[in-house]
Amino acid sequence: MKSFELFYFPSCPFCQLVLSELPNMKVEVILKNIMENTDFRNELMAGGGKTQVPCLKIIDNGNEQWLYESRDIVDYLGQQ
Repeated sequence: MKSFELFYFPSCPFCQLVLSELPNMKVEVILKNIMENTDFRNELMAGGGKTQVPCLKIIDNGNEQWLYESRDIVDYLGQQ
């Protein structure tokens, strides 16, 4: 079973694009605002290698994948 976590911050227009599409998706996505919680920012840097947002963390059977770019994230979630 896959789980999803979206690293974002509210004033980012690319994040807003992804956030506006989430209600249309059939998957649950945990939201992690890196401006409100430095632990989320540190997790993003440690796992993804950079603090660029939006970033979707995909957890599949214990394996992690980090997906950047708003359009790629929307396309990926739309296929789930």
